[in-house]
Amino acid sequence: MAHKFDVGRLEAAPDAAALAAEYDRVADTYDTVLLEEHQWRTPEIIAALLTWLLPRDARILDVACGTGLVGAGLKRFNFTNVHGLDMSAGMLAIAARKQAYCAFTTVALGGPLPFPTGEFDAVTASGAFTPNHAPPESLDELVRITRPGGLIVFSLRSDVPPPGFDVAIETVTRSGRWSLFRRGAEFQSMPRAEPRVLSRIWIYEVAHAR
Repeated sequence: MAHKFDVGRLEAAPDAAALAAEYDRVADTYDTVLLEEHQWRTPEIIAALLTWLLPRDARILDVACGTGLVGAGLKRFNFTNVHGLDMSAGMLAIAARKQAYCAFTTVALGGPLPFPTGEFDAVTASGAFTPNHAPPESLDELVRITRPGGLIVFSLRSDVPPPGFDVAIETVTRSGRWSLFRRGAEFQSMPRAEPRVLSRIWIYEVAHAR
C-alpha cells in the first residue's frame, strides 16, 4: 500500500533514523505529490542552471537526492557522471529506476561523508536544507569534497530562512574556503500547493589552495 507524503510527519521525526524511515514509507508517492500536487520547481531549475556552468561529463554529487528529480533533469540535459546520496534506501530505489546516476551512497548529511577531498566538480542540494533535515554544519563537508574551483549549488527558503544557515554560510565565506558565485532571484518553489513559500538558488565557488 502506498503512503502519501506528509510534511508534518517528516518535521516531527525525532532523529535521522526515523526521518529516513518516513521517507522510505512515502517513496512510492513522493514524485506524484511533489511534482503534480505541489508543482515543486527547484530540482528542474538547478538542473537547468548546471547546463550553463558545467561540461556534460562533470562529476556531480546530488546530495539528499531523494527519488532523483535533479538527476532526472541532468539526464535530460545529457549529463553522464552524476552520483546520488541520500539517507533513505527507499527513495534511492525509486531514483535508481530513472537511470540517471552512476552510483548511490546511503548516508545522512551532517557528519563525515565517504568521499576523498576534492572528489567532485560540483555538488547539488535541492530542498535538503529544510527544518529537521540536513543541518547547517553539512556545508563544511560539501566544501571539502568539492574540488578547488568547483561549485556548490543549493536551495534555501528566503521568506523564512532555515535557522543557522546564514551563520554557517558566513562562517565558511569568512574562512576563505568558498566565495559567492551567484545568488538567484526569489521564486515560488511550490506555486500550486504553497504559493507564499519563496526560495533562492545559491551558487558558491570553492576556493583554490593558497
